[in-house]
Amino acid sequence: MITTYRVMLISALLFCLMPNSGHALVILQYHHIATDTPFSTSTKPEIFAAHLEHLAQSGFKVVALSEHLAQSKAGDAEANALEVAITFDDAYRSIFTEAFPLLRARGWPFTIFVATDLVGRPGGRYLAWDELKAMKAEGAEIANHSTGHQHWARKPSNTTNDAWSDEFVQDALRAQETLDAHLGVGPKHYALPYGEYYPALVTQLQAEGFLVFGQHSGAVSMPLPPVIPRYPMGGPYAGLDSFKTKVLTLAFPGAPSLHNPILTGLETKPMINATALGLTRVTGLNCFGPDGAIEPKAENRAIVIQATAPLKPGRARYNCTRLSNEPGRFYWHSYFWMKQHSDNTWYEEP
Repeated sequence: MITTYRVMLISALLFCLMPNSGHALVILQYHHIATDTPFSTSTKPEIFAAHLEHLAQSGFKVVALSEHLAQSKAGDAEANALEVAITFDDAYRSIFTEAFPLLRARGWPFTIFVATDLVGRPGGRYLAWDELKAMKAEGAEIANHSTGHQHWARKPSNTTNDAWSDEFVQDALRAQETLDAHLGVGPKHYALPYGEYYPALVTQLQAEGFLVFGQHSGAVSMPLPPVIPRYPMGGPYAGLDSFKTKVLTLAFPGAPSLHNPILTGLETKPMINATALGLTRVTGLNCFGPDGAIEPKAENRAIVIQATAPLKPGRARYNCTRLSNEPGRFYWHSYFWMKQHSDNTWYEEP
């Protein structure tokens, strides 16, 4: 009994000594701020207002995304500050009508990732260029989300990898040129449509000087991961209780490596090595997949995470957390997957 207790105590002490990541940033991702739009990508206006009120009342600093990341690279970011960046995808008009007045009233910056071909479409669903200009004049950053919100990770079978990657990069550059022409030169930030990618697409964007943002969960610190996480805040993820936990999260000490998230029909229980997160032991690490808890395992000096049940076709995540030595604050990172059907065809959007 004494021996067991001592082992547990030593493990707990080692776990608590795990260093907190400096300059941690939580990036929030919204789409619609509305009640009459698809549930999975919508946040009710009153819930969005409650999110902002919590940030204000709890002492968070809402930062401009490009400014913060530049400061962090230079080592000028404030250590241990509670910092959050607010982002929106797809340029829906409810950003202007519902979110912008609340953010402007607080003087808070935010970023809109824009698919340029959608701007000004008839029907009033999407923002117009003059609305984007008005928000930029009040401190918003307007960034790149492709031209048409395409499924770029779904390469046609009759197209070579090089040709498809080149088409992808050219699309990103055209979108950037369009944004710069309408709004002035903006940050080279690119949010992946649907959060989908394969590694070559990310490295191609990085070679063009872009920072790449996904739709998987986790906090951010230096060095930046290849695909920068953002917390989705729509549908089932919009609740205030979970919001309060997520905005306090920390990045694991290590930068996650770039993995291939695409799973063919035969790849049903993907395995990931989480050692790159800066972990040396599984003690205190909790991971969950679509069907519940996953038990991390130490194998040959690696920390292996693998689902216990086959993943269903569609997008999926392994979420991993670990309690930090600050009360109520967790390290958090999720691994993103794209599971094809058994015949290797792609899943449909919900």
